Amino acid sequence: MPTPTTQPFRGWRMVGWATALTVLTVPGQTVGVSAFIDYMIDALGVSRSELSGAYLAGTVIASTAMPAVGRWVDRRGVRQTTIAVGMAFVVAITFTGFVQNLVMATIAFIGLRMLGQGSLSLIGQTSISLWFEENRGRAFAISMTISSGLMALSPLIITALIQQFGWRESWWILAAFIAVTVLPIGLFAIVDSPAAIGQVPDGNSDVAPEDFVPQASLTVSEALRSPAFYSLAGLGALASALSTALTFHNVSVMGAGGLTETEAAAVFLPIMIGTVGSAFVFGWVTDRVRGQVLLPLVAFFFAGASLLAIVVTPGLGAILYGLVLGLAGGGVRALNGALFPKWYGTAHIGAIRGVVHTTTVAASAVGPLALSIGNDIANGYGPALVVAAAIAAVIGLGSAVVPDPQPAP
Repeated sequence: MPTPTTQPFRGWRMVGWATALTVLTVPGQTVGVSAFIDYMIDALGVSRSELSGAYLAGTVIASTAMPAVGRWVDRRGVRQTTIAVGMAFVVAITFTGFVQNLVMATIAFIGLRMLGQGSLSLIGQTSISLWFEENRGRAFAISMTISSGLMALSPLIITALIQQFGWRESWWILAAFIAVTVLPIGLFAIVDSPAAIGQVPDGNSDVAPEDFVPQASLTVSEALRSPAFYSLAGLGALASALSTALTFHNVSVMGAGGLTETEAAAVFLPIMIGTVGSAFVFGWVTDRVRGQVLLPLVAFFFAGASLLAIVVTPGLGAILYGLVLGLAGGGVRALNGALFPKWYGTAHIGAIRGVVHTTTVAASAVGPLALSIGNDIANGYGPALVVAAAIAAVIGLGSAVVPDPQPAP
């Protein structure tokens, strides 16, 4: 057992490094990849539907690896996993700059989605979970607030890179940036857990490391027998599908409401404001308020955003839509980060998150296609968005009657 340390509590420093890892997932997130889509369509000589299909296939295939990645985090620790995933992510980003056809693009999307959106974000969330119990919600509130704000700026930065250097060169610049950030974080900054340096979660100086009794933990199979698991995982999947769909088709959806392309792009500002504020508030209150109360509220935000997208208009209508969608997105990110370890402990949290990431990553692939098909069938986005609102309402009502696995103190 590591000898107790007299150095200051390292947990808040780990929040900073985990937040950095979350932001650095951008090259594998839809918000990052979307900046390259039009350039890749032109360079590869493929249609938008063909490249969208490659993105769908790559994302779905990537999602199947998440349970294994989660188990690996539990067994090998956050530090080793960060180094390995970081190296592989650099290779995947570099490869994306060399794609010449649809098959290569699909392979590139598998790597980007598996290692960026899936693995690296899972690592960041797991790291925070291990360092806190009583203040976990507060830690996630800070992390989600900062990461949401920084990630919202990424399309502007990536677009500027592409315009200055070209789309292939921009992938290689991003690969170099990941190499000089993620790998040093894994090698020199990340500490697997408080116990590794003789500390305890939350930095509780009243408890010696050898006397610390960790929160009771459930296995994956035990978590899967908990009804609350499906409330939170279902809300996460809906959020992933709907947010990705509305982002992917933003110009078209907003255009149907009379917004110009510039006005449609400006909608991301109120989305960012809503996301940052919501992530902070929801993350902070999860230490004190039951998920049974918080989940329905976020679900109804998603229902509201779906309906507002149907009736969106330039000006205040677009601002309101963006704010509500941001409130929903920030809320679900904070709840996913804080509630799973609060409910099920941390001994198997990587494996549990891996299962959840399978559904959210897969949903992010299905969402844009489902909304597009709905638009083609109905000659408009309205019916598909009404269905999305209804699903959100059902999840909200269901989560209101499903008790938390471990009642909040």
